Amino acid sequence: MEVKNCENRQDWENYEKTLDRAEFLQSWDWGEFQKSTGKEVLRLQIVENNSVEGQVQGFVHSLGLGVSYVYFPRIKIEESRLKIIIDHLKKNKFAFVRIESVDKLRTPNLELRTVKNRQPVTTLLLDLTQTEEVLLQSMHPKTRYNIRLSEKKGVEVKTGKNAKAFWKLNLDTTGRDKFKSHDKEYYAKMLNNNFCHQLTAYYDYQAIASNIFIVYSDTCTYLHGTSANEQRNLMAPYLLQWEGIKMAKKLGCKYYDFWGIAPVMKEGEGKVTCFNNFCWQADHTWTGITRFKTGFGGSIREYPHAVDIVLNKWKYKIYKIARKIRGLD
Repeated sequence: MEVKNCENRQDWENYEKTLDRAEFLQSWDWGEFQKSTGKEVLRLQIVENNSVEGQVQGFVHSLGLGVSYVYFPRIKIEESRLKIIIDHLKKNKFAFVRIESVDKLRTPNLELRTVKNRQPVTTLLLDLTQTEEVLLQSMHPKTRYNIRLSEKKGVEVKTGKNAKAFWKLNLDTTGRDKFKSHDKEYYAKMLNNNFCHQLTAYYDYQAIASNIFIVYSDTCTYLHGTSANEQRNLMAPYLLQWEGIKMAKKLGCKYYDFWGIAPVMKEGEGKVTCFNNFCWQADHTWTGITRFKTGFGGSIREYPHAVDIVLNKWKYKIYKIARKIRGLD
């Protein structure tokens, strides 16, 4: 087996089609989008007898002083093949590899260090093969009530990409909820892609909420949501979410991914709050959005913790010291 850089979209996508529930973060189009924002994309394939036996897409981070690492989000690859990738990266002088795997890694011959995930560890998946009636009945009564209230009050949801409207609402949302945000140009470039969809809620011709969705393989992912500080009594985010679910069904998706909730907890593990048969840490920073999302129902999907695989101990030490100096650890 040998490791090759993949520069052919068709070769990449042919292998992606063989995977069960391929992740959008590993798609060719997502890599191209990240490239447009200034990221260095690394696409590696393991090839044997002209057949692709595994592939991973990552993003190179250069830290200066000759220190760089690769971040691989949501990869799905056999561990024997991952070891071949790791050996290839070590030969290419990377300090370490950060991996967020779809499945738990069991690599006794590799030095793994658990680190914080960049992508959500816990999410909700909605089965879109169910009818709209069944999906509505699976929701919490308060969620159904808020959807109908928003419709009754005259909120109208429209399709169409409007980066300016999204950014204006994003400023309200981040200022109110203290969320981190990408810059304006990032969202504009994202919306310029065919895999990206946007729904916006209007009241009296004014945009009061807007969501961005990523559609890839059989899944629609609710990636970014915004809402205005005004007219919050109209419950537009509830109607917008429901319209997003219906849109995903029309597009032929099997799953709707709410993209992140607070980790699941059980009674007796600490201060817990529960809603619609889901329980989580009561004072978690995501408790508000978790309550909102769990009202729509769905099933829990948990991913393993991220790990760093150290390839050069000295360079990794420099990286850790730099993070500590910057107050990031």
